[in-house]
Amino acid sequence: MGAIQIDGPASYGYDIDLGTFPISDWYYNTADNLLSRVFDPANPFVAGLPGSPPPSDNILFNGTNVDPYGNGTGNYAKVSFCPGKRHRLRLINTSADNTFTVSIVGHPMTVIATDFVPVQPYPVKSVYMTVGQRYDVVIDADQPVGTYWLNVTFSKTGVCGSSTNPYPAAIVQYDGAPWWKPSYDGVPPEESYCEDDIRPVPVVTKVAPGASFINGNVNLNQTNALNVTLAVNTSVSKVFWQVNSHAINVNWDKPTLEYLLEGGGTAGFAPDSNVIEIPDKSQVWCPSQASRFICLYFHLY
Repeated sequence: MGAIQIDGPASYGYDIDLGTFPISDWYYNTADNLLSRVFDPANPFVAGLPGSPPPSDNILFNGTNVDPYGNGTGNYAKVSFCPGKRHRLRLINTSADNTFTVSIVGHPMTVIATDFVPVQPYPVKSVYMTVGQRYDVVIDADQPVGTYWLNVTFSKTGVCGSSTNPYPAAIVQYDGAPWWKPSYDGVPPEESYCEDDIRPVPVVTKVAPGASFINGNVNLNQTNALNVTLAVNTSVSKVFWQVNSHAINVNWDKPTLEYLLEGGGTAGFAPDSNVIEIPDKSQVWCPSQASRFICLYFHLY
């Protein structure tokens, strides 16, 4: 995999752009074997939690790490700091299953963007990253010249990712410092409890038209309400989010255009395709419990 860097306005000044820094889980077993066990309620990866994700065998920082099983192979990823300068680091969680907290020993960070969106800068000691999430952080290289751990830490709850590598890490090296393993492991970051950070405030805020809602709920016109429910199949440890009584089932052998050509329109789609036809140019669609879910605003031209 490779990361694409998209440059845009920044909400905070910095001296050096270190570019993208993907962090990803890595598994030695095959996807089929792992999935088979995930679906087995009698043998979950986390005791008492059927359907729980498998622990990763390693965490890769920018595509590399040492072998956690002591075979002497692999290398630590390195991030270079220039003393006295302010650095921008674009963190990306490219994992399949793991969520984790990222921190740098002795170096607080300032969050300036989340998922490409510039936000009002705010200080943090660490950032919790879900799968696919991106944080742009700014770090001041104001510590003594040396090497420091860039750590990944998992939630102790065990339900949002784990690894058999007990201490996944990369190394931050100041220019002029010898290349060696840092001597201080640092203090574990605050427990995330698998919860997103709700502090980011966009520099430019955009909202759906408020006239389409009444007291935070969907408009009394229920024609644009989506009935969302949760279904659990305990025999195979699967959880389904159902929209209008159907969990989406994507048929990869049937492209969208083929459905349209064969069915003469949206009528050709199966019910579990969960196709929603928008009759008007601008319309808001919400689950039946809009206060608990995100609404979708469509503006068609």
